[in-house]
Amino acid sequence: MAKLIDEVRLAWESIRTVQGASGWTAVGVLPSKPGRFKAGRNSPEHCEAILVSFLTSAITQNEKLPEGLGFRVNRLDSETGEMTWLALTRNPNGNLELFSAMVSDVLEALTGAGNRDHVTELRIFLGRIRAWQEFMRRGAIPLSPEQEVGLVGELILLEMILESGVHPQDAVGAWNGPLSGLRDFVIGFGAIEVKTTIASVGLTAKIGSLEQLDDTTCKPIFLCAIKCALTSSGQTINEKISSLRSLLAPDSMALLDFNNRITASGYLQSDVSQYHRRFSFREIFIFEVNDNFPRLTPSNIMLGVVSVKYEINLEPFRDQAIELTTTLKKLKMI
Repeated sequence: MAKLIDEVRLAWESIRTVQGASGWTAVGVLPSKPGRFKAGRNSPEHCEAILVSFLTSAITQNEKLPEGLGFRVNRLDSETGEMTWLALTRNPNGNLELFSAMVSDVLEALTGAGNRDHVTELRIFLGRIRAWQEFMRRGAIPLSPEQEVGLVGELILLEMILESGVHPQDAVGAWNGPLSGLRDFVIGFGAIEVKTTIASVGLTAKIGSLEQLDDTTCKPIFLCAIKCALTSSGQTINEKISSLRSLLAPDSMALLDFNNRITASGYLQSDVSQYHRRFSFREIFIFEVNDNFPRLTPSNIMLGVVSVKYEINLEPFRDQAIELTTTLKKLKMI
């Protein structure tokens, strides 16, 4: 893919000083798909862009196009009504290296998808961009040690859900944590919130808001506590992601969705050298959140309290833990 982004960069450089009469100057790239991809610059900003054409019928009128902290996606006028060009353009204040990395990743997803219809290709194109949009919203920086632990726990549970027989697209589609969801897995009308620890003693869960365990509008809710240890025989987060990609490989759309969510979570392939800790799974405890479970919600706190972060000691409730299969049955996933 380095050669491809180099080709795009050379094209951007070749039209740096050219002024397009229509507001755009563009040259074709990716000879393997002639006429579908162009590297361009707009006027008067002259910002870098990649232009991709799709059948107009593949783009619904109410399709909301993503716009991030350093880029935007726009429809461009076409000479014919049959095809529509979508332009992924760097904003004037957007970081060029980060934008180039996004373009490289988006093109890799499109060109690596094989022969797909335009509806599927549009889903791939917008899905990758929205994943980067979430990544940039999170700060466009590698995972912190705490975030790494949290993501490892979510990946462990996702793997367990897949091994329980849940359809890959349903399992990955339920994983909402990377999309800034209130809860990590949203399944039908219910949810699973995952809390992961590498502490050798104790079992506590940090709750980030009054709404996280509130089942007023989301029921049933389950709290999943995962214990891991740092060991030389464990898996790095890179290895865990690779094993899940292999598990999902037979279902290309589930794999695509998984890769989008991995990017949205803050994990980039370019940062793999930073993640060297090895995690070994130890225990899992799943609790159904009900009236007998300790929690704070908007309905059970004093009037005037509007925001709370708190910890729950789960040790006294170990014997109330239920199996994952029971949880998935209650959520009607199996």
